[in-house]
Amino acid sequence: MELLQAIKERRTIRRFKSDPVPRELLEQLIQGAMWAPSAMNEQPWKFFVLTGEAKQGLIHIAEGCIDKLDIRMQTLFNEKMRTMVRGYFKNFGGAPAVVVVVTKMPEERVYQRGSEYGSSAAMQNFLLLAHEAGLGACWMTGPLWVEEAVLEYLGCPGWGLISLTPVGWPDQLPPTPPRKHLTIEWRD
Repeated sequence: MELLQAIKERRTIRRFKSDPVPRELLEQLIQGAMWAPSAMNEQPWKFFVLTGEAKQGLIHIAEGCIDKLDIRMQTLFNEKMRTMVRGYFKNFGGAPAVVVVVTKMPEERVYQRGSEYGSSAAMQNFLLLAHEAGLGACWMTGPLWVEEAVLEYLGCPGWGLISLTPVGWPDQLPPTPPRKHLTIEWRD
C-alpha cells in the first residue's frame, strides 16, 4: 500500500469484530509507530495495550467524560450521532484491545508541547500502520476530560494523555468524510 493511499483510505472505526488481534501484530505496529520524529529526539511516549479486565476498567473511567462531551456534541452533531457516541463509550465498539499513548510532561510548557506533538506523530504512525495491516482504530480525545483518572489507572500520574485508541478487526466501512480544506497561503 502506498503511503498517500493509506492516508486517504484510513477511517475512524467505531464497530469491531470480537476476534482478538495477535499480540505480536500489535507489538510490531507499536514498534513501527515509535519511529516518529520528536523534539530533540526525546521519544517521550509510552504505549499501553489493554485487553480483558484492564480494558473494562479503562472503559469505566472513560464513561466519566460523557456529560462534558455532550455539551460540545450538541453544537456539532444531530441526536442520532450523539446517541451513537454515547453508546460507543459503553464498550468502545467491541474492540478487543485499546492502545493508550501517554507522553512525558517536562516542566516548561514549550517542551510539553514538543512532547505532545512527537507522541501524537507516533499515534498517527500507529493508525496508518494498523490500517495497512487491515485493522481499524479510533483515536479518542473525549477521555482527555478524565485524563488524571486515566493516568492514575495506568500508574503514570504527571504524564500527559495523548490518546485512547480502541483497535481491532473492523466490522464497518464508513464512507469517506468530506475534507474541510483550509486555504493554503503562499507568501514570498
